[in-house]
Amino acid sequence: MLKSKMWQLTAILMLISDWSQCIKSQEITVDPPENIGIDDPGHLGPLYIYWTAPASLTNLTACSMRYHLEYFNTYQSRWTVIRTVRTWYRAQFDLEKEVRVRISTLLKGACTNGTELKSPFTEMVLPPNNTGPVGSRVRGFGCVFYQKEFMECTWETSLEEPTPSQYSLCFWHREMEQAEECPQYIHSNGVRTGCKFTEESLPEFSDFNICINSSSPKVVLRSAFFSLQIQNYVKPAAIETVHLEASPDRRLQVQWDLPNERIPRHCLEYEVEAREEGVGGQLLLQRNVTNEMTLTSLSMDGAQRKCFRVRSRMHHYCADRGFWSDWSRWSCHSDTESDAVVGCAVIIGIIISMLILSLFGWALWRTWKAREGELMPFGPLHKLMEYSKGLSAHSHFNKTRENQ
Repeated sequence: MLKSKMWQLTAILMLISDWSQCIKSQEITVDPPENIGIDDPGHLGPLYIYWTAPASLTNLTACSMRYHLEYFNTYQSRWTVIRTVRTWYRAQFDLEKEVRVRISTLLKGACTNGTELKSPFTEMVLPPNNTGPVGSRVRGFGCVFYQKEFMECTWETSLEEPTPSQYSLCFWHREMEQAEECPQYIHSNGVRTGCKFTEESLPEFSDFNICINSSSPKVVLRSAFFSLQIQNYVKPAAIETVHLEASPDRRLQVQWDLPNERIPRHCLEYEVEAREEGVGGQLLLQRNVTNEMTLTSLSMDGAQRKCFRVRSRMHHYCADRGFWSDWSRWSCHSDTESDAVVGCAVIIGIIISMLILSLFGWALWRTWKAREGELMPFGPLHKLMEYSKGLSAHSHFNKTRENQ
């Protein structure tokens, strides 16, 4: 009986302890982070977001604290969520658009009875520094990474560009300490309309940030910011040679040679375009995409002429996207060429057969001549041989009389 009462008392004490801890956890107020700020290091897109822990929780040791950070990714048009124990974070932003950041405190441990508590958000909005008329921004910006050897980025002049004015391009990537100006400008009619980058300054799978602005003594023009990863802008060189080989079953084997460039073969895919000319000059176009450097075409039946050309681009295993190379030259095969080949083969076969038969007949004749006594007992040839023997005997008799 006494033992049962002791168990009841222990249970009551445990309930009281849990209830008191629950009340204590409910009494804790989780404040949001303080001193939030955003710093621009001049890298044309990456910004440093920083904050400090709430002062009300700095002396709290019974719980662990981390932070829930959200920022609006304007490239993907969605909020990106990060949870970290640090008090800073680095993120890429489009500086032509509004920077929106919000952060809260997460608290969990003995002080919260194992429950994770979350503070309200602290928000910060940084407006873009877009000065100048909207129409003064450059248009038609685009980049092409040729054969992974050099990249050209070009643009068109703005609609509201005052004259005289001059464009400038600055760029930055992770291997640089600070942004630099274009190493080699491209000019059109004395105006900068592009920039050429060498391969040494082009790291792949990394944000390559670009800013283009224009200076004018009359008005402040609007800057343009771009961020790209150069492996997605590769354009291979055009394929130089396409080989066609006809098989006995009237199929065509299409093969091609790659130009000498830095793109690995396993990173390329190919598009083969076939142009088939039938009776009456009708055209039929077909396209096939393959990862191999050869393709077997369908039968030539019904086609008088078949032509092929090939182009290549980066495979999705090596890049998210890319540009098709220029097409190779057309390589054609005519059905009459196949007939001519077959006809020549037949004629050559007949000639070879006749030569073999002639050689066989000549061999028989030689054997026949060697055994003329047995193999030529009759016929014109036998008479000719007897006549020849008579002439030889008569000549021998005449010589003998002269000697006497």
